[in-house]
Amino acid sequence: MALIELAEADDPDPLDDYIEAQVHGPVRLDRDVEALLLDPSYRGTAVEAAARRLPCPVEWHPGFRLTVEHLRRHPNYRGQEYVALGAEIAVDGLLDPRIIGDAARTGRYHLQALKKVWHCVARFGSPLPPAGEIPGLTTACCPSLLGGR
Repeated sequence: MALIELAEADDPDPLDDYIEAQVHGPVRLDRDVEALLLDPSYRGTAVEAAARRLPCPVEWHPGFRLTVEHLRRHPNYRGQEYVALGAEIAVDGLLDPRIIGDAARTGRYHLQALKKVWHCVARFGSPLPPAGEIPGLTTACCPSLLGGR
């Protein structure tokens, strides 16, 4: 009974509690893929150009952005070493999927370490506000930073 209670009480992080699937056989993008979903950090890049050549629609999600300042508030999430790595690869104090991808392509960083930085961006990051709104990154994890909202 104690194991059942423990399992029910567990509140896993969505980034640690997912099902990975493997497909054994051909996949046809024109038939089997509804859409390729990209982060807006790839707009206007070679990634978008390559995606547009595929036989499936390209769609955009709101995006993930995380400031190094905010990343430093969460050293216990994946570990201080990933906070330091995120700060090292950040561009102008900001992390997003494109920046992490660029770091991966350099070959200078362990890919599993960059994956942990990505987890931080996905967990604590926020989309950039629409054009015309006040710039700045808001977060759901630290409501006190939003003036108590």
